[in-house]
Amino acid sequence: MKFTKIALGVAVACAAVAAQAQSANVTLYGYINTSIESNRGSQDPNTAIGKGGSGSTVNRMTANSSRFGFRGSESLGGGLSAFFQLENSFGSDDGSLGGGVMWGREAWVGLAGTAWGEVKFGYGLTPYDDVLGLAHQNIGSTGAQNRNNGLSGGPGFGFNQLFTNYGRGGTSGANNTGHFDARAANAISYATPTMGGFKLRTMYSLIEEQAASPKARLWDTSLIYSNGPVTLGATYALHKDFGGLAGVTTGAHDQNAFRVYGRYNFGVARIDGSYDVTSYKLSTGTLKMKYFDVAAQVPLGAHNVGVQYSQRDNGAAWAWTPPVGYTAPTAAQLVSRWSIGGGKHVSLVYDYTFSKRTQFYAYFSSMKNETGGKLNTPAIGLIHRF
Repeated sequence: MKFTKIALGVAVACAAVAAQAQSANVTLYGYINTSIESNRGSQDPNTAIGKGGSGSTVNRMTANSSRFGFRGSESLGGGLSAFFQLENSFGSDDGSLGGGVMWGREAWVGLAGTAWGEVKFGYGLTPYDDVLGLAHQNIGSTGAQNRNNGLSGGPGFGFNQLFTNYGRGGTSGANNTGHFDARAANAISYATPTMGGFKLRTMYSLIEEQAASPKARLWDTSLIYSNGPVTLGATYALHKDFGGLAGVTTGAHDQNAFRVYGRYNFGVARIDGSYDVTSYKLSTGTLKMKYFDVAAQVPLGAHNVGVQYSQRDNGAAWAWTPPVGYTAPTAAQLVSRWSIGGGKHVSLVYDYTFSKRTQFYAYFSSMKNETGGKLNTPAIGLIHRF
């Protein structure tokens, strides 16, 4: 009789767990991407900023957005569900916790309906980043080969002044930056279900929860079409009452960016490209920059070979010095040297897929700004997903 009661209790407990699993689930996931790089920087001796012709090299191991997180959902019935996502980065090269915050990459809670889409509240990547990220090669946003670590997404150059986590951990990030490749806190995001290949997402962020200017508000919207071999994207991002850009406090002003993207997959090769126009409406006048990129990838079984080129006409790239340094200019320098702040970036990328979860890669990247500053980076690395 005692054994029967124990067996009955175990059966009831198992049934309860099974019933719970049908309506709710939590998943631990992660991405480990570690590379070894040699960053060789040099400067033209005849530049306006007079850094001379010396060069220097930094050899390093890099974590490349290695991360872990939790995501889960609960069925509420009638096609409605609740969901959440919590994600942070970590140093797969040194074991450190990324950003010094609990959830520095994503922190969302929301509701989703099969008929109307999803709405979520919290912190994470913007719709502008959704379109920008379509340009990634097989190895994602890894290292110097990534177009968005060269000249894209902000007015800087070579890993500097190109990406911001607005409002993360209660720190504004909008007081002296103007990056559109970003995450934003205190945000409300809505996305439609995919309809005929189209999906729209819009997000509004109260970066600065204060009454005094600059209040820093962000509103991004994206539209992505994906159907068969064709992928298209367009995004418009508006920054209201931001305090600066490129590391310079300029006073409250508005900023905006418009980006389009297109890709066609022929099977034997994939080609794609982006075009972006960004404006910073300072009290002294509007600063504008234009950017474009083109790329191709060729799959060869488990092997993949890619090439990409990007270019920007203006910005603050001249404030960068080799191999990976950036010194914020004064407000007057930012305006007077804006027209010599562009550059060029070319990368060759190779990767080999061992499985759905594991890849080896190698790349060579070469960046050059308009004042002669160069950064050449060969690298090898390994990616594992779980």
